[in-house]
Amino acid sequence: MIATKRDERGVGHVEIVLLVVVVALIGFVGWFVYHAKQNADQTLDAASTTSTSAQPNFAKNKNTTSTTASTSNTSLQSDLQDATSAANQGNKDMSSTNTSLSDQSTFTSIPQ
Repeated sequence: MIATKRDERGVGHVEIVLLVVVVALIGFVGWFVYHAKQNADQTLDAASTTSTSAQPNFAKNKNTTSTTASTSNTSLQSDLQDATSAANQGNKDMSSTNTSLSDQSTFTSIPQ
């Protein structure tokens, strides 16, 4: 029989290096996920704090409320009057357009 020579030196070292790389990769992925979750939690906590502190402060003094309400009502009434006048002007323009379209004298007859 012929003896075959096997040169297996260094194979153990390659296995160890691959094992270290795999363990390091798993550790890095775990750290990255943990770090991302911590940042997300901090962002959500900050948003929750902001939304809680952004709640409206209702006035407890009736005089302040009535003054504010009358000011906003006046403003709203003014805006409503402006919108109504603009709508009325649009209706007048539409009416004049419809009148001119229904006027038969403006059409040119084509002899057949």
